[in-house]
Amino acid sequence: MKYIDFENKNIVVVGGTNGMGLYLVQKLIELKANVIVLGRNVDKPELKELKGKCDFFMCNIANTEDVDDTFERIKSKYSTLHFAVNNAGVTAPYSNISELDIIQWKKIIDINLTGTAHCLKREIQLISQNKNGAIVNVSSCAGLQALKMQAAYSVSKAAVNMLTQVAAIECAIDHDDAHSIRINAVAPGPILGGMNNDENLKKNPEKTQRKLSITAMKKFGTAEEVANSILWLLSQQSSYTTGIILPVDGGFSSGKFN
Repeated sequence: MKYIDFENKNIVVVGGTNGMGLYLVQKLIELKANVIVLGRNVDKPELKELKGKCDFFMCNIANTEDVDDTFERIKSKYSTLHFAVNNAGVTAPYSNISELDIIQWKKIIDINLTGTAHCLKREIQLISQNKNGAIVNVSSCAGLQALKMQAAYSVSKAAVNMLTQVAAIECAIDHDDAHSIRINAVAPGPILGGMNNDENLKKNPEKTQRKLSITAMKKFGTAEEVANSILWLLSQQSSYTTGIILPVDGGFSSGKFN
């Protein structure tokens, strides 16, 4: 699939230092975008070859002062943004609600929801200076259907879905000097990489099989498949699409299969 919208465009990728986010960054570099990567660990050895090809800003999105400072630095250097992807997020240990760890709950909500909301606020301010802007939030299939023992994660991602739709409505038309922005989300299912690396999948075959069984297609997705969906939502190929939560989950959100 050919994308023609990103050459010389300024694109923020929050959470772009590993896994699917890193794959997306590499793809955007190939498409000649000016990629601005935000992450908590921007000095990892595996990122060394990307230095000079994109900009890295260390940022903990759970810290509001850190977010504000980072976006002020971005504004100073780039003046404006054209696109953004909010991919930062963390999972939680499996736990029943009756044994909920409130400290862990707060951590998940602070990063997955509040951090995303704060980034979204700053992105809208910069992207609205240009026509044809777009933002994609990375949610999860867990935000579309409840997963037991994952209350904090599921709730945070369900809230990201609603945040996406509220923002999409608010930004759907031009206002005064602010241009409209299309805002959507993708909701991936079980994706290879990260926690689903070969070592972890082989270490716990029962858990691996459980992850596969929740999908209709009975297989893991790939970072490329998620990235392709994000690129489509950012591009003008989806110019009449805003406020959707696009499942990229092998059919998980369609129903029950076993």
